[in-house]
Formats: sequence, C-alpha cells, structure tokens
Amino acid sequence: MKIIDGTIASPLGFSADGLHAGFKKKKLDFGWIVSEVPASVAGVYTTNKVIAAPLLVTKASIQKSQKLQVIVVNSGVANSCTGQQGLDAAYEMQRLAAQKLKIEPDLVGLASTGVIGEQLPMDTLKNGLSQILVSGKAEDFAEAILTTDTCTKTCVVTEEFGSDLVTMAGVAKGPGMMIGIETSASLSKIVEAAR
Repeated sequence: MKIIDGTIASPLGFSADGLHAGFKKKKLDFGWIVSEVPASVAGVYTTNKVIAAPLLVTKASIQKSQKLQVIVVNSGVANSCTGQQGLDAAYEMQRLAAQKLKIEPDLVGLASTGVIGEQLPMDTLKNGLSQILVSGKAEDFAEAILTTDTCTKTCVVTEEFGSDLVTMAGVAKGPGMMIGIETSASLSKIVEAAR
C-alpha cells in the first residue's frame, strides 16, 4: 500500500468542498462529499444511548438501500439532544440537500458536530446548502468538519489488486467522525486480496 498526497475526493468519481456558512464566526463550517453515482456505503455508529438526529436520519437511509450519493456535514452545532425539533431539522437538511443536487433524499447522508443541545439554525443551514457545488476545493472539506481540532486529518492510499489500482481516502475529526471512500475496485476484491 502506498500513501499519496490527496484529499477525500482523490478516488475516481468523487468531489468535495467546504465553506463558511455561519455556524461558526469565521472558520469553514459546512462541507459535502458528492459521488457521481449512488455508492455502496456502510456505517458504524456510537453505542451511546444518545444518538444525534443526523445519525438517526442517515442510519435509516442506509438501512433502506445501502447506498449514498452525498454526505453533508456542518460543524459548530451538533444537533444532538435536540428532540423532535432537531430530528425535523435533520430531515429538512436531507430534503434540501437532495433537492439542490436533484437526487432522492435517502441518498443523502448527514453529520453534524459541535455544541450539544443547541438547535440547528435553519437560515444558516439554507445558506450553506445554497452554495453547494458538485466540484470545489476538496481540501476544504477536511477543514470544514473541524471543531476543537488543531489540524486536519486526511489519508489517501493506493494499492494494486491484480490489474486494478485502488485509491482509498479517509478524513477524520476528533475522536468520533470518520469518513472513508474507495474506488477502482469492488470491496469484495479488496477483502479477497487481503485474505
């Protein structure tokens, strides 16, 4: 396996971006990853009894088809411990992102990180969603998901499996949010080669 320079959008068929929507005072606080087509996905979730609204919405979507086409993330407001209002806001976030990208809502995954117990400011969310571009500055995604972190955390690797060159990318923030993408070979080929 070879570590290379890159971003979360280095795998073929993916793009990403980040921007300042207004969840934080100055820093980037809203990001997204978009796949050209619905992509197979798997989720690993907290074992905590308290699960934030965006994760509940995303988990339900993944259970329906095991596919996502976009992941939308805001930082600064976790939308956790926010009751029915927070759950309604997460579904609205999913619906608006799907509408903007002209895809089905169940193909939109969500994540929010930041202050717990604070309601998601919908005007700020709509400002961020209005600025989504299918291709942008992918390196800004890693910065947009940060909260108290002092640096971005991205890793991109390539590996040959037979005649396939596989590119895998991951991005993380703090201890609890990790997103990874692989392309150019099926996961079954990777698992088979790893045996």
